[in-house]
Amino acid sequence: MSLLDRILDLIYPPKCKFCGALVDRSSLDPCPKCPPDLWLKGPQAVIPGDHFARCVCAAWYTGALREEVKRFKFRNQPGHAKAYGPMLARTIRLYLPGAYDLITWVPVSPETLKSRGYDQARLLAEETAKSLGTEALPLLEKGKNNKPQSSLEGVNLRWKNVKGVYAVPDPAALAGKRVLVIDDILTTGATLEEAARTLRQAGAAQVVAAAFCRTPKD
Repeated sequence: MSLLDRILDLIYPPKCKFCGALVDRSSLDPCPKCPPDLWLKGPQAVIPGDHFARCVCAAWYTGALREEVKRFKFRNQPGHAKAYGPMLARTIRLYLPGAYDLITWVPVSPETLKSRGYDQARLLAEETAKSLGTEALPLLEKGKNNKPQSSLEGVNLRWKNVKGVYAVPDPAALAGKRVLVIDDILTTGATLEEAARTLRQAGAAQVVAAAFCRTPKD
């Protein structure tokens, strides 16, 4: 570790990007203080869909990880993607082997990108694809700056809020291909379902999905 890194660690003590605990040095891996029941296994990790064949998730969106993911998404912490991508890639290798030809993500609107400065789903998808030995492609675009899904209560409102907000600018790029679409959080599944529906209508042969976190039903 360089002298500059040591000085920065003193000024800004490194924290685990999964549970927020103080750690001895900066790391992209979960720390010993991360709860073991944070990670999803078996049926909890795989959710069937209507427009996507299935969605796989790496962790529960709860407790300290929920706060860290919110920092990643809303509080200018894009570096968290470097930690989350490899963990999601591990889940994809386990539950979606050989199930896709292309990887993409659920994009934010141009207005959100301008105000936030980055697209967290794109960063997550790029880091996930890198860990899988491939790349993520911009197959979708979002033309409507709808309300944040997190601001809405109830499945019906969430479904209506995302209806028709995505488009595929280049259908030839995915025609006949199996597409893996990535997002950060799965709650009702409305966002990923609408993204998958859009991809299927544009010619994708099949769509599977992956989200880093899944919100507990209760």
